[in-house]
Amino acid sequence: MELNDLHIFCCVARLGSMSKAAAELGYVQSNITSRIRALEQEFGVALLDRSPKGIRLRPEGERLLKYAEQIRQLVEQAKLDVPAIQVRPMRLGASQTLTAAYLNPLIADPDSEIQVFTRSPEQLVHLLESGELDAVLLNREPEQTNRLEKVFEAVEPVAWMIGGNVHESVASELPLLASRDVRCPYRLQTLEQSKRCYPPRRLIEADTLESLVAIVESGHGLALLPIALRTPCMRTVRLPGFDKEKVQISCYRKAFPSDTFDDSKPGVSNEWERLKALITR
Repeated sequence: MELNDLHIFCCVARLGSMSKAAAELGYVQSNITSRIRALEQEFGVALLDRSPKGIRLRPEGERLLKYAEQIRQLVEQAKLDVPAIQVRPMRLGASQTLTAAYLNPLIADPDSEIQVFTRSPEQLVHLLESGELDAVLLNREPEQTNRLEKVFEAVEPVAWMIGGNVHESVASELPLLASRDVRCPYRLQTLEQSKRCYPPRRLIEADTLESLVAIVESGHGLALLPIALRTPCMRTVRLPGFDKEKVQISCYRKAFPSDTFDDSKPGVSNEWERLKALITR
């Protein structure tokens, strides 16, 4: 059975005439007749009663007409819906630090199926809840998690870093560096360490990651940072009495994901694993 056969059948039923259906569809009448007979042979019943006055549907034809109309409507709806359903890249949000530490390979990859957006953690959660992002990477616990689902978590290696030309004996005298973000996990650990310093260490607060890294590279400060942010002009250092704790990074998405992001698409689920691999590499 072909869809066009059902279309012809519906037209014949609506007009009550083979000749009128042929004229409307642009077919010769013999073609209309043969397609109706093909349907009758396929179903094994007569669908129409033919008379000089025209065509009348038999009970079997009435039942088929209901299904044919439903099929026709579904096909028309599919023509509207299918072209509009396009799998788009995952929209991933991350803080400035996490983007610089882990996501540059995604940004540089022209074939990546992940688009990266850099915002503050508070903005990221808002954009995720509003549906403007599909997932976010956070190195802190969001204030409200009841609407979020944790996709995966990974431990972030961190280390105390100094300028590459700074000797370790001098490092213990350098000022401590920290972000102004009061919930930054690296800042919180740095402040905890500063309480143990005697005499007290000077604390320099930086507004941006770039400025903080520049101070470390210049040899004028000591900072706790993700190891992934180490540059050729920086090196890690162990300082007596200076501890460090690993930082937890979590990837969240909405508890009820947007239907505009097809995370069931073959290969898309692997993007979660790619993200985790980038953080734990």
